[in-house]
Amino acid sequence: MAPSSKTVVASRAADEQALSWMQKLSPAVSYYDPHQEPSIPGSEPELVLILSWMGARQVHISKYALQYRKIYPSSRILIAQCPLAHVMFPWRTRGDLSPALPYLRDLSERQQRADETGDTSPKVLIQMFSNGGIHTASYLRNMLRGGQPHGTPILPRYVLVFDSCPGYFRWMSSYNALMQMLPWWSGPVVHSIIAMVCFYHFLRRVPAIQNRNARALRSPGLLAREARRTYLYGTEDDLILWQDVEDNARKAKDAGFTVRLEKFVGAKHVAIMRSEPERYWKAIQTSWLDEPTREGVQQ
Repeated sequence: MAPSSKTVVASRAADEQALSWMQKLSPAVSYYDPHQEPSIPGSEPELVLILSWMGARQVHISKYALQYRKIYPSSRILIAQCPLAHVMFPWRTRGDLSPALPYLRDLSERQQRADETGDTSPKVLIQMFSNGGIHTASYLRNMLRGGQPHGTPILPRYVLVFDSCPGYFRWMSSYNALMQMLPWWSGPVVHSIIAMVCFYHFLRRVPAIQNRNARALRSPGLLAREARRTYLYGTEDDLILWQDVEDNARKAKDAGFTVRLEKFVGAKHVAIMRSEPERYWKAIQTSWLDEPTREGVQQ
């Protein structure tokens, strides 16, 4: 049954209020600065970058942003969302994401000065949710690279946290992800679209975008600025198989990345925080501080 008009209006109102404490820079980008003259303690990130899952409601994104605001009160927060339109109409993506670039470029330039003094501490905590967050990360990286000399680092030094990703292309995973945002009767159309995309990839002889993005996240070019990465994933995820996450983590380790794994038994897709909130945030904080982890597997 379709939601009533009152329910839709209430949901939109809740979304509008959820991130009202942040500055809205574009339909997809929000920014929060706790003070004009930041004095960041050494134990906190200068910036927390949240790359949300595809179609995430702001009321859900805000739960993560508010917790980051609580545990890192001096850190700035930058959110880049991934609406369905960014996947269906990619020409809109660059315009929506461009307001995020000045903040990342500023940190990258300051990182270059810090490199000269031997400061190798990470400055940014990046959290990617699902393949939608990875999709946004890919666009941001390409946009930051534009106009830069080949080989120039385009990111500040960072710690990376994956939530429910990366995954590989699987037909039903793609179908289920899209159907979460579309009416039930659109199912045959979604299957047709997936079939056309697969045929396009076959003709071009290129891997699916999910597979390309997963491989790009293991690029040797990232090693210079990445301190470490943590994979948070659930065994009951019906969109991203936990085996695919572990396969990506193994390949990243083989490529030279510092990898941690945190498997949450029974947790579902982008619902890991809800399943074990204390352990979830402890995993993120220990990853940032490079502390030993007890429940997960450090590799």
